[in-house]
Amino acid sequence: MRRVLLAVLLASVFAPPPALHAQGFRFTPRIQPEARLDAVADRYASALLMAGANAAMGYYVRTGVAVGAGVAGSPDGTVGAVRADLAVRYLLDPFAEYKWGPYAGGGLTVRRDGARRARAGLMLVLGVEGRRAKRWTPALEFALGEGTRLALVLRRSRANGR
Repeated sequence: MRRVLLAVLLASVFAPPPALHAQGFRFTPRIQPEARLDAVADRYASALLMAGANAAMGYYVRTGVAVGAGVAGSPDGTVGAVRADLAVRYLLDPFAEYKWGPYAGGGLTVRRDGARRARAGLMLVLGVEGRRAKRWTPALEFALGEGTRLALVLRRSRANGR
């Protein structure tokens, strides 16, 4: 009887538990590239085409970086503009259970318009991702930081989740 109890105890300690229905989601983190078109309203307006990538830091958090170039208005006319962003986003629907997936986050941004000195600042981001497509997922973002920004974003769709 002792051997049977010992065998049952050892089997219950070392045997892997069966997966529960609630554990059916398999998290597969990977780098998620994105392309974005940004319109920035500051003292002078600018439009930028940006490229970036983000990585999952868990189920709910994504950290991303984006860099881009475009044009900006200035007293001298139209000048070149560049910007780089580092942002952390908290997803409210990371498992894509709903059609729309809102998120909020913040980070740092660096912007330079023409010959003006580069300016760095904090950034606050609010956004919503649309329904996943086969290859790309659209998103719309509103951000404050070195100007007010509205961005149309296309992110590579993840195999599961957002």
